[in-house]
Amino acid sequence: MPTYNVAPYVREAIDSVLRQTYRDFELLVIDDCSTDETVEVVRSIDDDRIRIVQNEKNVGLAENLNRGLSHITTEYVARMDGDDIAEPFWLEREVAILDSHPEIGVCGGGGIRFGAMESEIRFPEEHDDIAANMLYECTIIVPTFRMSLVRDHDLRYRAEAFPAEDYRFWVDMAMYTRLHNIAEPLFRYRMHATQICTARREEQQCKVTEVRQLMQQCIADGSICVSHKAIQKRQKLRQRQERYYTIVDHYFKDGYSLPRYLRYLTSGLALRTGRKYETKFLLKSLLRRKA
Repeated sequence: MPTYNVAPYVREAIDSVLRQTYRDFELLVIDDCSTDETVEVVRSIDDDRIRIVQNEKNVGLAENLNRGLSHITTEYVARMDGDDIAEPFWLEREVAILDSHPEIGVCGGGGIRFGAMESEIRFPEEHDDIAANMLYECTIIVPTFRMSLVRDHDLRYRAEAFPAEDYRFWVDMAMYTRLHNIAEPLFRYRMHATQICTARREEQQCKVTEVRQLMQQCIADGSICVSHKAIQKRQKLRQRQERYYTIVDHYFKDGYSLPRYLRYLTSGLALRTGRKYETKFLLKSLLRRKA
């Protein structure tokens, strides 16, 4: 668990780990010179499974994660942030997949965003679909992975990819192992204005684009194997999503209402949207939801 100035949230995050149904673990907290009371809060929690390491100077998230990896002695590593909340069965579910499937090196899961924004996070479950989806976005969150992959292939979080270092790390992993996701939500992912992905959105999008390009290159040269069928399936989904957002921006950017829905329904776009989105727009219009 890398931490930096998460004093208001870190106790809840740690408590969620200590409540895991899988009990055989060490919680390694790597603090990157927090200037608030993060370290004091962590030290106040009395549990011998917690080990805290403090950096002598602030090194940034990617390097802080690498320092954490250097302290790992276990077979598996699970990563979470100091402001999120794990469901009690998070570790049990992911460890069970790795134990029973030696060909899988990384196992993630679904999640629930809460706080400033609320929504469910669902990703493809099988490796082919995960890899195809990673052409467009990071498709692994809160995973458990095999430490042997890190050691055998000298893998690390790359500071030059920050703040998309996670995305880049899973692309690097995918060159050497198979990926898997558990569909059910295993995590609650806190959304707030001070987190990295909110405060540095523009920079993150630039780095995400670089990782996408790397993923395209890896598939093209065979470093990562993905079926043509999976790629086509993801491309079609992408086209539907782009059409959806085009409609929202054109007809519903100021909110949903029946007059706006009727304008959309009589447009040419409605014929190409599909019944699923048509029904979604109707329900939101009836409820007069905000865009």
